[in-house]
Amino acid sequence: IYRNLRHAVVTMYQTEGPRTFYRGLTPTIVAIFPYAGFQFYFYNVLQQFSEWVIPAEGKKADNVKNLVCGSFAGIISKTLTYPLDVIKKRLQVGGFEHARAAFGQVRTYRGLLDCIRQIMREEGPGGFFKGLSPSLLKAAVSTGLVFFWYELFCSLLCALKSGDSSRRKEG
Repeated sequence: IYRNLRHAVVTMYQTEGPRTFYRGLTPTIVAIFPYAGFQFYFYNVLQQFSEWVIPAEGKKADNVKNLVCGSFAGIISKTLTYPLDVIKKRLQVGGFEHARAAFGQVRTYRGLLDCIRQIMREEGPGGFFKGLSPSLLKAAVSTGLVFFWYELFCSLLCALKSGDSSRRKEG
């Protein structure tokens, strides 16, 4: 469609104006806060649940537990907020109707509410979850790794801090 990034930006600006660069911003902003909040909430709930179900087995088990709890927190969070992700993507690809015509049906949306109405009317509730499976895989891996590394670095920093404070007491 475009020769390079510069050509894409210039063409989009000339044909659609500066607003074209902000398509999907509203659902993105609306979705990011609950998504992040759900991640931390469900990670905490799953951590507490795992401590109740599985007795503590040392630090090695904690790393795996953090990875698994983070992965499931990501899956739950992504599932709950995925409809907003679909809406965001649908709004973002607006304006490329001529390029998408060869790939099948082309939909045009006049904004957030129009997008929601059209998806519901033409595709039903399942339309809000199209493409969920690959997104869940990505969320499981990325969120699991984020919490794994977060907890690992927190443990390392705490160990360094306690080592420093014991050295100060000796000195």
